[in-house]
Amino acid sequence: MRALFRQVANRLHAIEDHLTVRTQIAAAVAAMSIVLVGTLAAGAAMISYRNTAALIESSLAGTASLASGRLDRFMAARQQEMKLFADLQPMQTLWQGNADTLRSSLEDFQRTFSEFAWIGFADLNGNVVASTGGLLQGKSVAARPWFKQGLEKVAVGDVHEAVLLSSLLTQRANNEPYRFVDIALPVRDSAGKLLGVLGGHLNWDWASNLIKDVEATDNNADSTLSILSKGGMVLLGPQKETIRYSGDDLAGILNARDGSFRETRDGQQMLTAFHVGNGHRDYQGLNWIVTASQPASVALKAAISSAQLILMIGAATALIALSLAVLVSRRIAGPLIALTQEADRIGRAHGPTMLARQSGSVEVVQLSRALRSLLRRIGHAEERTREAELRASENAMQLQEDMLKLRELADTDFMTGLMNRRSFLAVADDAVAFSRRYKRNMATLMIDIDHFKKINDTYGHAAGDGAIRHVAEIVSQSIRTTDKAARFGGEEFVVLLREIDQETAVLLADRIRSSIESATVRHGDTVIRLTVSVGLALFDESDRDVQDVIERADQGLYVAKKTGRNRTFLMPAGDERAARAA
Repeated sequence: MRALFRQVANRLHAIEDHLTVRTQIAAAVAAMSIVLVGTLAAGAAMISYRNTAALIESSLAGTASLASGRLDRFMAARQQEMKLFADLQPMQTLWQGNADTLRSSLEDFQRTFSEFAWIGFADLNGNVVASTGGLLQGKSVAARPWFKQGLEKVAVGDVHEAVLLSSLLTQRANNEPYRFVDIALPVRDSAGKLLGVLGGHLNWDWASNLIKDVEATDNNADSTLSILSKGGMVLLGPQKETIRYSGDDLAGILNARDGSFRETRDGQQMLTAFHVGNGHRDYQGLNWIVTASQPASVALKAAISSAQLILMIGAATALIALSLAVLVSRRIAGPLIALTQEADRIGRAHGPTMLARQSGSVEVVQLSRALRSLLRRIGHAEERTREAELRASENAMQLQEDMLKLRELADTDFMTGLMNRRSFLAVADDAVAFSRRYKRNMATLMIDIDHFKKINDTYGHAAGDGAIRHVAEIVSQSIRTTDKAARFGGEEFVVLLREIDQETAVLLADRIRSSIESATVRHGDTVIRLTVSVGLALFDESDRDVQDVIERADQGLYVAKKTGRNRTFLMPAGDERAARAA
């Protein structure tokens, strides 16, 4: 039996090799069109339905994620604003000062961030010392959770109705109770001693406005957003203050963090996506669950319509294919012959990659020969292309190395290896902007070698260059990795000291001066003693840019030179230029 099948197969192959493409296409298209087109149409319809449904789910998930992210970023921003306000330097004297002055500062803060319905400061006993609008001032909040937690760390409380403030706030137009989110944090003096708790109540209405904004910009016009607590209670949205999810359903949502599912709600099939808040930066988050829901009949309408349309197109295509099979076979034969001739022409001009010999028709046999010839040339061209790509890659790597070297040379002083003036000023401008924004200290040193001209005249310029390199080495070893040193030209150096107070800056400047004084420079058999004069200036809020700080340090250097050299002089800010030797 096997031999019979093999004999029949061989006979069929022999017949195929003697049939033209036109004949084979006419016979095959008629038989295969219905099966192929029908299968493709059904598969395309299924894929289209699934892809469209996936796009809808992805869109809903994106909406839920967007709303959740905005909730977390809003809470993180309010928490950071409270912390920054508590740490403000001017507030350090107000926490234990006059209550009316403190209340005024709290009200100024509230006017800046109107989402806070109430802000107050309570002492260690829980008594409200000062608050916005005087609400609860003099009252005890010692039993409130936000106060207890705020004594130990930054605490954020979940949504709750007003308790102590309910009778003090203006009645809402819809008679709904006020609901707040609490933010509390410990307040300490400059020595770290705990003074009390700063608490703020965020009006929950901001969340409603946020959800409305997201719904207004959402492409899914029929989608509905809700916010749920980690316990599954609806905080905002339809069926508010009811438990929507519990048990395994809630656990699955909290574990997955984001995703989508179908559910039945009020007898209607819903497509729902969810996202659990992950917090933002220092804000740890309250695991609020944001859901975006849309009726399945609306969400999947486009998917169903798309699948139906594809099936209709497939049926029409099959009918057209049957009627055009003969015409198509005639049209295909001519281009195939032309393609075979062209491929043969191209193949003879250029090869190692091989194509197996093919059979099935006269035209296919001819095309197989032509493509084999063409591929031999293509293989050779591919080898040459790979060689050219390898050379180009090597050249690109060399160019990158050269660029890095040139950049290093452009930013570095050739003699000392320190930064040059251009690169130093770019770094210093960033440091001044940082100090001004975050209220951090910064200092600048101007260092000049004493009697440098005498060293050059006495021992020669080579000795002078050695002295410059020696001073640069001592300066580099004396400063921290966060500090920057540069040679401004000749025997003059400038040092940028970040995050430093006046006392430490003076000590560091004098240590550099002493280290240079105790060191020696050898030039042949000659020992050269060096001293330097140092001008010191600290960054002041009145400075316009780093040039003002450098200029003041240069004035200090001038005073140090004029008052005896080998000394450090601190030039304070101010028009009086009151000098104080360090």
